[in-house]
Amino acid sequence: MISEQGLLKGLSVVVTRASHQSATLIKALERQGADVIAAPSIAIVPPLDGGQPLDDALLRLDRYSWVAFTSANAVAASLARGARRGVIRRFDHLKIAAVGLATAEKVLEEMKREVDLLPTVYKATELARAFPEPKKNDRVFVPMASEGRPDLAAGLRERGWDVDAVAAYRTVTPSLATAVTEKLINADIIIFASPSAVQGHIKQRGLSIDNQIVCIGNVTAEACLAKGIQVGAVAKSPSVGDLLKAVIDLAVSH
Repeated sequence: MISEQGLLKGLSVVVTRASHQSATLIKALERQGADVIAAPSIAIVPPLDGGQPLDDALLRLDRYSWVAFTSANAVAASLARGARRGVIRRFDHLKIAAVGLATAEKVLEEMKREVDLLPTVYKATELARAFPEPKKNDRVFVPMASEGRPDLAAGLRERGWDVDAVAAYRTVTPSLATAVTEKLINADIIIFASPSAVQGHIKQRGLSIDNQIVCIGNVTAEACLAKGIQVGAVAKSPSVGDLLKAVIDLAVSH
C-alpha cells in the first residue's frame, strides 16, 4: 500500500468508473494530492427486457450446477434481483466461476464465499477453457450485460455445456456537464476500468485522446489499443492499492 502522501500533487486524474463504484478510488487519489475529476463514462441500469428472463432464471436456479459471473456488476445485479424475488438462498448449491479478480472479490463481498473457479488469465475465453467437462444434466447460468460479448457462453457451448446466458443489466453512457468535459480533455491521467468505460469516454468527449492512460487489466488495455489509444500503465489487479501504484508509477516516470 502507498503510504507516502502527496505523490500526485499538482496532477489532475480522471476517474471514469460508474458513480457507485468510484468513491474509494477517488479518496485514495485525493490523499495523494491529485485533483480528481469524476467523469463516469458508464452507468448501470436494468435491461431493456425489464428483467423477466433474469427472473425466470433466478426462479429456476435449482436446475443449474454452475453460475458463471462475467463482471462484478453481474454479481451485484443478479443478487439484488434474487433478493427481491426471495430466492437468494438458491445460489447456495451452485458452484461459482468468475472471469477475474474484481468479480471474485465481489462474490466474496456479497455472498461470503470464495469462487470455485478463476482462470489464470482473466478473459472470458480462458474461463470457458478452465471449466471442467460437463456431466449429465449439467447446466450453467451466465448473467451478463445485455451488450456483453458472447465469448464465455460460446466457449462453454463448444465444450458441451448447456448454457443459459441472460441479460442482468445494461451499460449506458451518462451525459457530462460541459465544464467537466473541458476539464478532462486537459487532464494529466485518465483511468479506465473496463472496455465499456473506454467506449463511453470516447462517446462523451468526441475528440482524440492524448492524455496519459492507466488501465485495470489487459482486456481494458487491449480495448484502448484497438481504438488507437496508447496505454501508459496497467494495474496488476483491480485493487485500489495496485491501481494507485500504477497511477503514481506513471506520474513519476513522466
